[in-house]
Amino acid sequence: MIKDLDKVLEYQNIDIKLRRTLDALEKCDDAKRMEVAKTEFNGAKETVDKVEKKAEEIVKEYKGAKQNLEELDKKLSDMELIIANAESEEDLGNVLAELQELKFKAIACEKAFSEYKTDSEELIKNYQIANSTGFRMREAYQKAKEGYLKLKKEKEQEINKYKFQLKELEPQIDPETMSKYKAIVADRKYPAITEVYVGEGNAYSCKGCGLQLSQKNVSVLNEEGSCVCETCRRLIYKK
Repeated sequence: MIKDLDKVLEYQNIDIKLRRTLDALEKCDDAKRMEVAKTEFNGAKETVDKVEKKAEEIVKEYKGAKQNLEELDKKLSDMELIIANAESEEDLGNVLAELQELKFKAIACEKAFSEYKTDSEELIKNYQIANSTGFRMREAYQKAKEGYLKLKKEKEQEINKYKFQLKELEPQIDPETMSKYKAIVADRKYPAITEVYVGEGNAYSCKGCGLQLSQKNVSVLNEEGSCVCETCRRLIYKK
């Protein structure tokens, strides 16, 4: 038999009321809005961080390309003098081949600059959208938080009443019974202690999970007045 059954059932009834009140608070509309705003804000922040990192990469690549283009311009300018001083057709051919290669490199640099411009415009657009979203979500979160805290304050007296009642009751309950109860509710199983359900044909079932008890459990229940459900691990009693 479960020791201090009446007391622990009284404790359980109060505990369930407390849990329902806390669950209602955590699942209220403002709590949901806070969670949505937080998720979207974090997403916007992640986008901003990625944009800033990409922007740093583009700036670095741009500086490198700019330096390369400046060097190419200088080489192209020097080519005029080199062509003028070519001593043979072979030398001239080699110089012209190098000139052509430099021109290709210059075209590639110009193409890169165009791509940097396009990428930069896209980054700016994404940054502005993410930044705006982050700002809106920050405001939405604060507004929802105000509503949540207001509701929490309204429920505070009720919550504290239940907590006080539980604190007063606990010392009156057998420690072993209390320990078993807390272990079950730690898995968010409410109620943790339930009376057996007797159905058609005198079939015994657990009211918690609804499953029929084994013959072994039925025997223990009849002999000792209580048993542990083999399926959900709730405590089952029989009056």
